[in-house]
Amino acid sequence: MDPDAHYAAALLRLTTTRCFSVEAARTLGLPGHVLRRSVYRRSSRSIRFLDSAPPEVSDVVACLGTLSPGTVASNETAAALWGLPLPRRSDDAPIHLTRPPGTTRPRRAGVVGHVAALGEDDVVTVYGVPLTSPARTWCDLGARLPFPALVAAGDALLRRPDAPRRAAAINLPDPLCTLDTLSAAVATRRGARGQAAVRAALPLLRSGVDSAPESMLRMLILDAGLPEPEVNRWILDEDGRVSRPDLQYRRQRVALEYEGEHHLTDPRQWARDIERDERLRALGWTVLRFTKRHLGAGREDAMARIRYALAVAGQDAVRDRRSRGQK
Repeated sequence: MDPDAHYAAALLRLTTTRCFSVEAARTLGLPGHVLRRSVYRRSSRSIRFLDSAPPEVSDVVACLGTLSPGTVASNETAAALWGLPLPRRSDDAPIHLTRPPGTTRPRRAGVVGHVAALGEDDVVTVYGVPLTSPARTWCDLGARLPFPALVAAGDALLRRPDAPRRAAAINLPDPLCTLDTLSAAVATRRGARGQAAVRAALPLLRSGVDSAPESMLRMLILDAGLPEPEVNRWILDEDGRVSRPDLQYRRQRVALEYEGEHHLTDPRQWARDIERDERLRALGWTVLRFTKRHLGAGREDAMARIRYALAVAGQDAVRDRRSRGQK
């Protein structure tokens, strides 16, 4: 068999996951001079990939897991693989890997190594990728994320089954875990770094949140001393479902909608949003809409709008009671 044809056949088997180990290549009879060709690039020590097909993080983690059994993706890397929202994460962020006690800390270029005790429920392998479980990943983030972002990450684990599809390498059906599972994981991590933040965040997690901005808006509302709104509950009329606002004050009939960029750039989505708001207003609801600006520089304005809407709703309720009393 022609050597180049043999090499091509071997590489076809190796590159099904976009990267491969030098050890695996040698096992298939590929000499070093083939791997030094310009079409191959080095991802990390002993890891190669085709220059024309860069690997995903999940591919690299799966490959490293075969080189060193017990090595799993953790912390921000596991969170990204699960599709949890992370602030300021770049495409070239380092890979976080954890090994069990008694082993050496992973030391590679582009890798942040950790050594930690991982229980049986703390590790899963999905699509060939070993990583910390959703609950363990969230607990580890307690020492690494700002508090509002930690709540948003926890909410993302509890999303409703019909939530929009997450952009994630490990894209399993929602919810990724339950509040009971998170509570049990927190209980086993007493004394670990960041667990004070995790214990404080746990009671603030809510099921049914669609996106991180919704969680961040809810945290701003609580920080402003306003009542906590309900999350993604259906508002019905006589004919059935009308709307499911991101956040709402049902008694005051005030709905809060966070509009991501796609709401502003997609004409069809924009039309659906207008129709949704019109249906709510026809039922006597006040609809307040917020964008990315209101989570940052415009947060004071956002809280003032909510406070005013609640105050007006309260005044209207008083007038209604007085009117009924006069009758």
